Amino acid sequence: MYSTISSIGKNLILLGLVGLSVFNFFYGWFNWKDLFIIQSLTGLAYIFLSCYEFLNAQYKALLPVKRYAYFSNSYIMFKVLKVCLFLSFASILYLAGSRIKYLYPICVIIALTETIVTFLRYKRGLCFVNIYANYILFSMDKLNKLFASQIELVEFRHDILYFIRKDKKTFQIKLVHIEERAVFLKAVNEWLIRNKIKVSDESVEKLRNIAVG
Repeated sequence: MYSTISSIGKNLILLGLVGLSVFNFFYGWFNWKDLFIIQSLTGLAYIFLSCYEFLNAQYKALLPVKRYAYFSNSYIMFKVLKVCLFLSFASILYLAGSRIKYLYPICVIIALTETIVTFLRYKRGLCFVNIYANYILFSMDKLNKLFASQIELVEFRHDILYFIRKDKKTFQIKLVHIEERAVFLKAVNEWLIRNKIKVSDESVEKLRNIAVG
């Protein structure tokens, strides 16, 4: 409930901040100093509510089973590009030389929020893979479940697990991003056997050797 309230609150704050800044661009209600103070204070409130929403949603990750931290290169690069994009917009607005530059703090606020939340997610290991009885849970920005009944074939090569679904979509887990590689692979192998999932012949041997080792 609190997470929902904070989510609504932060979105209303951002919407209000954008609306105020845009209207001020056309009508000049506030001078630059006053507008910057308003943007800074509301920006801090937005960052606080964003962090509160994130931290309050941790109950989804605090589960009574072992989870394997998983931060892929693609996830990290996506976050870096997102932050850089907003900082680039901020620079362009700031250098515009007219009242439009008054909008640049909004981009800085969003970039800073994204950076802080991603750092918290990393420090608390909240990007992860979890193995359950009949599905694998992937947690990145949102939770995704891959059920055993959806999988047609599993392959393991070049330290990458390929889960090929019956609709031909493929999920990948790159072991280079998992610290406890051998423990994780053993757990995956046991899960595959338990759920009677088809594994390619070459992959069966590789997984068996790791599980025995």
